[in-house]
Amino acid sequence: MSTDTIAVIGPQSSVVAHLVSHVTNAFQVPLLSFAATDSSLSPIQFPFFVRTTQSDLYQMTAIAKIIEYYDWKQVVAIFIDDDYGRNGVANPDDALAVSHIKISHKVRIPPSSEVSRGEIMNILVKVALLESRIFVLHTYPDSGFMVFSVAHYLGMLGDGYAWIATD
Repeated sequence: MSTDTIAVIGPQSSVVAHLVSHVTNAFQVPLLSFAATDSSLSPIQFPFFVRTTQSDLYQMTAIAKIIEYYDWKQVVAIFIDDDYGRNGVANPDDALAVSHIKISHKVRIPPSSEVSRGEIMNILVKVALLESRIFVLHTYPDSGFMVFSVAHYLGMLGDGYAWIATD
């Protein structure tokens, strides 16, 4: 691979980028990704990984600033339960701690290929019982749309609720 391959272009997700990065690092072949945003794909751990989009760290820092601006003290993070989601939600913890804001609950959603509307309904019913009404949603578009659809059905998009969705 290393003698015939100049570079690998792809993957379209952070999860796949993690897997492929191990191979490209071993062969010392650059991996160019236009979509992998996971900040744990660092140049220190993956020196041959080239990111052409911004890391999730920038997005989560901006979200922390929004939360700080509105003086919200507790937020609930709802995220997809894979490397992309877990690593993305880890980023705002540090940024929020500076302003004495905390993620009061981290709620996992099964990966989008495995999640059903009923599961989302069960998760959001439990979330609705929590004290905080401020939510940061960090999922893929398909499961994110389902979360918003169910949240609308449950009346969780009206007054008293705030939702911040990542890209």
